Amino acid sequence: MSRKLTPQSRRMQAAEVKAFWQQDSVYQEIQRWIADAREDGVIQIAQAETVITGTVIVKMTEEEAARMREELPDADITEDRPIELIQPEASATDLKTEISQSDLWHLAAINLDNCRQKGYEYTGQDITIAVLDTGVYGNHPALKGRITKALTFDAQNSQILPMNPSVDTHKHGTHVAGLICGNQIGVAPNTNIFSGVIIPGGTGNLSDFVLALSWVSQQPEISIVNISAGFIGYLPDMETAIESLLLSGILPVCAVGNEGRNRTRSPGNYRDVVSVGSSTIDKRIAGFSGSATLNIGSHQYLVPNLVAPGKDIYSSIPGDKYEAISGTSMATPIVSGIAALILEEYPNIEVLDLKEELFARCETLQAPSDRQGYGLIQVQL
Repeated sequence: MSRKLTPQSRRMQAAEVKAFWQQDSVYQEIQRWIADAREDGVIQIAQAETVITGTVIVKMTEEEAARMREELPDADITEDRPIELIQPEASATDLKTEISQSDLWHLAAINLDNCRQKGYEYTGQDITIAVLDTGVYGNHPALKGRITKALTFDAQNSQILPMNPSVDTHKHGTHVAGLICGNQIGVAPNTNIFSGVIIPGGTGNLSDFVLALSWVSQQPEISIVNISAGFIGYLPDMETAIESLLLSGILPVCAVGNEGRNRTRSPGNYRDVVSVGSSTIDKRIAGFSGSATLNIGSHQYLVPNLVAPGKDIYSSIPGDKYEAISGTSMATPIVSGIAALILEEYPNIEVLDLKEELFARCETLQAPSDRQGYGLIQVQL
């Protein structure tokens, strides 16, 4: 099925996904059950719109959840749970107020410096990436003018609220955004960033994540979503929401996790995302970079799909400083930035073709395939 990333296509595709769920028989049964339960006063339903993910967020007791499972055996009823930041590691380097060329090895590693010297002009112009993270300090000199919208998602209280686009509740989101679009440090410096806070201070809830995915899916200007949060292990609870994101015409780019071999995180280990691991300055796989062979249903596949620079990466942090941090969270926005460059070059590309183009632009490293996927992402080979 054709799924393009242009705003016009995105509107139609999101409407199709929403209509699909509205017509789904199980989803209709869930809605009827909830309506009856609300009349009886036994549950409260969150008022936020989440139908595009096929999910309904409700507040109920464990007893009512058990009754719902018994009466609706085909419904997938999941208890809310905490979601956390994929914790990076600070490097043993000093904070900086200015960046030197030697600090930008990540841009050379993906062949961007070389491409620019040869006249490569793509910058991510008019492309919008949603960074679902801790917020972004938009007043940083590297990021001024790039944060077009900032919201916080609170499913517990049924709220989607605007927030100051210069507030980062941690520092992680600012570092991530800098690697996408930061002046001098970013891959795609003219990309616009939508900042969505789903892990304030580094922790949030599964319900907040689903609410954010639903909202993002319905914003026609957003083409790519960058996610550096998740649960250790394969957790199927978010997979339908991620699939709906892809069907609406958005490319999810997700960190695979920092727990090393044979350990991954959801949603970074889902089939529908671009799963990103971390490489080092000498083109090796970082020891912390997650990887695994997954057997899900009748499918076997490897994660990550590819790797990007993620060890000792300088980027922006609150306070107008730059810090070197290590993690697959640093590699992921580099891939998101390259996806924006490709999308600018090929504005009518379909979302699955965009994934394939990313994979085709990888340099094979001297590492096992289960650690690197297709290899080290390049702007152009």
